[in-house]
Amino acid sequence: MKKIVLLFIFFLFCAANAIDANVPSKFSIITFAISKYEYDWQKELSVATDAANALVNSFKDNLKDKYSNAITFSSKQYENSQVTRSRFKGTETDNYNFVFYNGHGNVNRITMWPKDERIYNEDKAFKGKTYWVMLNSCLVFKNDESNQDPWFNGVHSILGYSSLSWSYKKYKHKYSCGFLNLGTCSYSRASYYVERDFAKNWIKEKQGIWEAYKNAVKKWIYKEQGLGVEPKIVYRYGYVDGKFFDPWEETFENSIQKPVFKNGGDYDGIGSRWIKYGTPCYSTPCK
Repeated sequence: MKKIVLLFIFFLFCAANAIDANVPSKFSIITFAISKYEYDWQKELSVATDAANALVNSFKDNLKDKYSNAITFSSKQYENSQVTRSRFKGTETDNYNFVFYNGHGNVNRITMWPKDERIYNEDKAFKGKTYWVMLNSCLVFKNDESNQDPWFNGVHSILGYSSLSWSYKKYKHKYSCGFLNLGTCSYSRASYYVERDFAKNWIKEKQGIWEAYKNAVKKWIYKEQGLGVEPKIVYRYGYVDGKFFDPWEETFENSIQKPVFKNGGDYDGIGSRWIKYGTPCYSTPCK
């Protein structure tokens, strides 16, 4: 009887600690964040580097919490003067699974730290080991004006915005408190919680990548700050190894660990999904 009980406990332990066969054994991320530009040629983004740090730390913490030490995590971070056209355009990003950028941008382009330096959609095609990208920048994927296809050469999906994405800033959240809720209390919030919660939603909560992203944007930009915004995901879709693959639904634990749809004949189409929260702005000043 004792042996049976021990065997039962062993099986329960194995089941509780089992790792899905499709969960990657390694995960890596590289970030590019610009808080202050050379000669102030672009407006300062006070907590862009905080957003990058929040994303990296959230990935690291949630991977460890969810999968213990079964996944090897690595990261590389560049900020301010380190964010240059040659570095972002180069092949270094090809060695990382997730590429994150936080800085100013516009339709089909993002800015670098040096004055007047930009990366256009036709300058950079994400490939190699890069499967996911987040471009936290205004208007990069503006509906009816952007051309997303040149960014793709194996990457599964790219997250971004069709509207203004809003400068990230720390702020005070006020609420009623005290006797009969007649008093006013406050606590600090930061909109870089979007990045933090995106990683949590995708890794720990097992949400699809688009669901994880738009839920985080809705919570921290629209509901918490009351700002209109239009998050967006862009991708190619088709068949991979005989099975239809729609990248906007991709979960981390069942992710495809290789480049997809690199060539024109390899995919069925180009797709995108977006959602409007409130009344988004598409120009500055906001009208």
